[in-house]
Amino acid sequence: MADIRVVEIKNVSKRFDDLIVLDNISLEVHRAENLVVFGRSGQGKSVLLKIIIGLMPPDSGNILIKGQNISELTVSELNRLRKNIGFLFQGSALYDSMTVRENLSFPLKRTYPDMSQSEITNKVVSTLDLVSLEDAIDKMPSELSGGMKKRIALARSIITDPELMLYDEPTTGLDPITTKEISELIINLQKRLNMTSIAVTHDLICAEIIADRAIFLKDAKVAYEGNIKELTGSNDPFLKNFFSHEFVPQ
Repeated sequence: MADIRVVEIKNVSKRFDDLIVLDNISLEVHRAENLVVFGRSGQGKSVLLKIIIGLMPPDSGNILIKGQNISELTVSELNRLRKNIGFLFQGSALYDSMTVRENLSFPLKRTYPDMSQSEITNKVVSTLDLVSLEDAIDKMPSELSGGMKKRIALARSIITDPELMLYDEPTTGLDPITTKEISELIINLQKRLNMTSIAVTHDLICAEIIADRAIFLKDAKVAYEGNIKELTGSNDPFLKNFFSHEFVPQ
């Protein structure tokens, strides 16, 4: 199978007033690869995700998704491209006034307006089955635990069968056991659905489970790159300090 570059980040820079958050970043993410992005707070990790999905324009440089330069797309073309991209927000971002069924039906109706109600129901049920929460279909978000909300949010983000998944702190606020469960679910779904993913995280438990490769943003640049063991086991003083202070051993 050919090695396909799903995401190409070419010389991307972004600043807010005098603060440079991304400085001439270049990066490639290949099909079925899981890339984890590390960095201290305010180092441009979430900004990078927003630029990739087209929610925020770069000041310079280009983002290509499966060869398409998103800055050259019309609004309708960009929206069509986004149908193949899933985004798991940090706070789950479920609609509190909607049941689980309605939360998952919503993106299907927007993405596939000709889909029948029975097809929508079948897709919702089968997707909930993937995250082992089919019994929660008629519950409200307020009735769910933090881990259940994250599972439902993950189900909603994959229900349109995206080729690319973007995760913004997918396990934030979860206890270590639930973090491990969500991380294993992410990697199992990625392998089952053959998705490519980019995950911003501060969570070493999550990163060790899901990452094929990791980068570390520092001073607005990709300062380090490698697998998790190479980064966490590095003798580099900055990395040693970061991983010993940011993460509490489990």
